[in-house]
Amino acid sequence: MRYVGRMLGVGLNNGRPFAFYRLNSRSFPNRRAVIRGNEIYIANQTKTDNPYVSYPVVKLLENYAVVSNGLQTVFIAQALEEESPRKALIHVLDALDYERDDYSTPRIAAIVECGKARGWLGFVGREELWVKAIKLEEGKAFFTATYNVDGIEELELSFSNAEELAEKVLRLEFSHPVLAIGVVEKEGGWKAAVKP
Repeated sequence: MRYVGRMLGVGLNNGRPFAFYRLNSRSFPNRRAVIRGNEIYIANQTKTDNPYVSYPVVKLLENYAVVSNGLQTVFIAQALEEESPRKALIHVLDALDYERDDYSTPRIAAIVECGKARGWLGFVGREELWVKAIKLEEGKAFFTATYNVDGIEELELSFSNAEELAEKVLRLEFSHPVLAIGVVEKEGGWKAAVKP
């Protein structure tokens, strides 16, 4: 089974945009997702000096939902107050660059916009930086990951609510799953859920 590390994606379900995040980890599997208002955090449950294992993973704004595997979540959300999603991803990912850990872990990020069938994915690693606008398609998700995914891949995904989205993402066949988060557009904003 393929190990992809952290993965995130965007898609369209029943005409509404959604985003997801899945944490797969071999080194720090004892983590959980904590919802605090319009933000979700990954919280490590064991002692470590590693600064990258706990981080803001989701930020829900009025018009956008931001998902990422690190501190860039906050900066992308701030940049969206003044810039387009494309520019926000380019500027923040270029400024923060990849994580300076033992694996040179890439930073990845996703944005979806309320009421729009479009999303954005971004990636910065040791050798590459890219940001892509994606025309979302009904019943499909487009995702990238920190490891062993070349650019963007597609998968079929349908669900009835944020909880089911998170559950289905957690069951995707990639190794070392820890948790999953689903974010879906609903009337008047966003709904997020975490599994387990």
